[in-house]
Amino acid sequence: MIPLPQPRSPPERSALHPSLPTSAKPGTNPKHQRSLPAELSITPVSASSLPAYRRLITLLLPIRYPDQFYKDSVANPSPSSLALCASWHETPRPSKRGVDPLTNEVLSAVSAIDGPGTKVIGGIQCRLEPLLGPPPTQSATISTASLPPHQQAHKLYIQTLAVLSPYRHLGIATALLDAIICVVLTQYPRQNVNVKEIYAHVWESNEEALEWYVKRGFEVEEKVVDGYYRKLRPSGARIVRRRIGVGDWVRVAEGLMESAGERVEDVKKVMESGVIGEEGASDG
Repeated sequence: MIPLPQPRSPPERSALHPSLPTSAKPGTNPKHQRSLPAELSITPVSASSLPAYRRLITLLLPIRYPDQFYKDSVANPSPSSLALCASWHETPRPSKRGVDPLTNEVLSAVSAIDGPGTKVIGGIQCRLEPLLGPPPTQSATISTASLPPHQQAHKLYIQTLAVLSPYRHLGIATALLDAIICVVLTQYPRQNVNVKEIYAHVWESNEEALEWYVKRGFEVEEKVVDGYYRKLRPSGARIVRRRIGVGDWVRVAEGLMESAGERVEDVKKVMESGVIGEEGASDG
C-alpha cells in the first residue's frame, strides 16, 4: 500500500495555478525534507466530500466548471476523470492513511475522513487524452503509431490543482501531484492505457506557478494560449508539460515495498506494466 507521498521540495510559500504554492530554494537534499502532517489525508472525492470540494474549486480558480465536471470527480479512475482531495483533520489520523492505488480504497475509515473536525483543503482533478505524437524530449525511437488503439500512449491533463492559502506551506500541492501520478501508474494500466506525460495550463503572469512546475520537472512551452483565462488580464496561459518516466515508476514501486513488504507480486506487476525497459525512457 502506498502511504501519502512525501514532499520532494522544502515547504511551499505563495499562491499559484493560481492557487498553488511555490517551492523553496532548489537543490535541497530530499533526504532532509520533513514529512507531511499527520492531520492530512489524500483520498478520492466522495459524495460526502463533493460539496466542500466544489466550494474549494469555485473559490480558488478563475474558471467556472459545469456540473458534469463535479459529477465526474466522484467516479472511479476513468478516461473522463481522476480526482483526489486533501482533507485536514483536527485530530491527527493514524499512521496508515491516504490512497491505496492498487485497490482505490481509502485507508482511513470513512467515518474518520467525513466526520466532524474534517475539512477539504485541496484537490486535484485530471482527464485522460490521446497522445498523438511523442512528447517533448522523448526519444524519436519510441513510436505509438503501430500500437493497437487501446494500447496507444495517452497524456494526463491537470484540470485543477488548488490548495487553501493557510495550508500552502506544507507540501500539500506536491503531495496531490505525486498521489495522482501514483494512481495513474497503478490504475490505468489495468485499462490498457499507457500514460506517457502530464501537462497543465498556467496563467501567463503567474511566474510563481511556472517556477513551481519547473522545479517539479515540467517544461514551459514558449507559445502563449491567448484568451484562455477570460476573467484575467492578461488572459493568456502557458502550457507546462513533463514526461512520466522511469523515476515515477520506481517511486511507486518503492512506496509499495515500504508500506507492505510482503506484497512483492504487486510491485512486480507495477514495474512490468510500465515504462521500465523501453528504449529511450527517461526520468520525469
